[in-house]
Amino acid sequence: MDGKDVIDVKRLREIAEQAVDPCVTSSAVVAAFWGDMSGGAIDRQAGYDAVRDHVQDVRDGELSGVEATLVGQATALNVIFAEMARRGQAALNHPGNAAERYLRLAMRAQAQCRATLHELKDLADRPSKESEEAPKYTMIKRIIVYPPEYDDEGRVIAPAREVDSADDWLARNNERPAYGDD
Repeated sequence: MDGKDVIDVKRLREIAEQAVDPCVTSSAVVAAFWGDMSGGAIDRQAGYDAVRDHVQDVRDGELSGVEATLVGQATALNVIFAEMARRGQAALNHPGNAAERYLRLAMRAQAQCRATLHELKDLADRPSKESEEAPKYTMIKRIIVYPPEYDDEGRVIAPAREVDSADDWLARNNERPAYGDD
């Protein structure tokens, strides 16, 4: 492979990375629709930086932008619902299937509006990072207690004692023959 092929492979890899980068693809869609809507163009790098900043805000737990997006979408969907329902009602007594199409679009917008509001509610009900408790663990510890030792007359020779589990393990294994020593 010569140097030109290496550059081409690197460039193809770079293009593929951009094609699957959600910030790149999202900023391209925003720029395309914004240009159609406003008549003005968005700088590609500025669009990418804006999307990346929103992503970082969400990662940092700052969800006000997400909440604003969901509220805006729900409001727009509700407006679409109302307009499509109005058009459907106006087309009811006319020939053709325009009324049915408008009313189907109205119902789709209404269902999506409801789903968006449901997501907004779930987002609002989510516990904040500050209120999340650290996971609690239960530690189970084995304590070995040897009873006191008594002489023939019932007097205590050695008091009851706790044995560290590591010491107990060593003691038990020192009494056993090594593997292969029979």
